[in-house]
Amino acid sequence: MAFQCRMCGACCSTMGEIISIRERSGRTGFRIGYSTTLETRDVVLDSDKEDLFFGTPQQGSLACPFLRELAPGRRICTVHDSRPDLCRQYSCFRILILDQDGRQAGRVMAGGRYFTATDTRLHEIWQEKCRNLDVPGEEAWERTVETILSAEGYHVIR
Repeated sequence: MAFQCRMCGACCSTMGEIISIRERSGRTGFRIGYSTTLETRDVVLDSDKEDLFFGTPQQGSLACPFLRELAPGRRICTVHDSRPDLCRQYSCFRILILDQDGRQAGRVMAGGRYFTATDTRLHEIWQEKCRNLDVPGEEAWERTVETILSAEGYHVIR
């Protein structure tokens, strides 16, 4: 089944830890920076979302700076058309794993412990150290996975 966005904003509610506005260029352009790779990239407000961006507050200090509430319980990206690759790759993960260059290496899908990887080394580490982890509680399990993968040089976003 293909991923279908529910506009809940959960995916972007902690992206402010990774994506920040570095500077503004003109009325609707922004240079953003990534805390994981120190790279920068330009984004532009979608023309149909400018009023929403300027007229509503950010969704909390940890949220992506471009996430706005469209209606109660419905949140939207105001730079959707020019959003970063990291955001384009999102498909409902509970854990995103980046390699040392900040590229997506793997993820654990939401709603379970299903793991998928594009990085061979990460797949081997997962099979050896994470696949059969017997840790009670989802939060504790995620912390354990994060500790293991961080020690191996990966950056874990959850």
